[in-house]
Amino acid sequence: MKRICQLLSLALLLVLTQKSYALACKKDGTQAADAVMINTTIAVPNNLPKDTVLWRSNNYSISMTCWQDRQGGVEFVYFYLSPRDQGLTQLGPDLEMGIHLNGTDLRCTQLAQCRVQLPIQFSGCGHNSSCKDKAQTFALNFNFFLSKRTPPSAGKEGPLTTVSTYPAFQLDGVAGMNTNPDSNFVMTVAGLNQLRYVSCSSVLSISPKTIDFGAITSTGAQANKVIKESPFSITAIKTCNSVYGLNAYLTPVAATVADGYTLVPNNNKSVGISLLKQPSRSAIPFNKEFTLVAPTRDKMVVNNFLAQLKWRTSKPTLGKFNATATIDVFYK
Repeated sequence: MKRICQLLSLALLLVLTQKSYALACKKDGTQAADAVMINTTIAVPNNLPKDTVLWRSNNYSISMTCWQDRQGGVEFVYFYLSPRDQGLTQLGPDLEMGIHLNGTDLRCTQLAQCRVQLPIQFSGCGHNSSCKDKAQTFALNFNFFLSKRTPPSAGKEGPLTTVSTYPAFQLDGVAGMNTNPDSNFVMTVAGLNQLRYVSCSSVLSISPKTIDFGAITSTGAQANKVIKESPFSITAIKTCNSVYGLNAYLTPVAATVADGYTLVPNNNKSVGISLLKQPSRSAIPFNKEFTLVAPTRDKMVVNNFLAQLKWRTSKPTLGKFNATATIDVFYK
């Protein structure tokens, strides 16, 4: 009996030791908290499908430093979504937080333990070692978003959640949340009370959908010289009188972006394409949210634009070019 008790005590000690492993992670090595504010209203039509992205943050690239702050073995760094709400009850039934990592949107409800393993590994920290001496610094590139958690429904009006501030994510180890206060960087989102249900949605049409600049001559080519401009329009139609607007986000396909506003085809970098609002001729950004339709009660809004083709060099490469941009629309 005495021997069994000793074995049981040893097993319990090993379990407790395993749970005591922890990582400390801070932005720029010192910062334990940061916050992002949703500074615009967000309208959510009842008929939007489950997993529709309702709001997305800017892209972030931050420097993170992590180290084992207690005795431990080999472990990885994990990206925890909703770190203070692992049961996903605080936001209510209609909303959840997601993260965009490595080109993929990931939602808490799709992840085991609401976390993603990062390729940052620690080999262990012995009892007499200085754990911070083995710290690792790495770049973390991401954006995060709010997603509709419920399928289409009817008759809902008003706020999606009663929570205005919510911890979005935290970096930590395999054993879960570090119990040492202020040891781990937490990103908080404020302004969630800006999301509200409206009774209808909008349908967009683009005319023409494809801009054909036709044949062009390289004679007189100079960097930034405008070659041609072609008009197009975007029409938004809704079936109700609810007051809301539309923001848009342009993502390049088979192209890169120069100066934030110029689409550069992958198959010919001699030219660039900019999109201009009419009549102001103000440039529209790529990879950044912009106002497509200001909040209005109107059931139909038509916005006019120009696609502007210009040289990027005085010695262009002859041949065809093509580039595409997808448009994501957010209600506000």
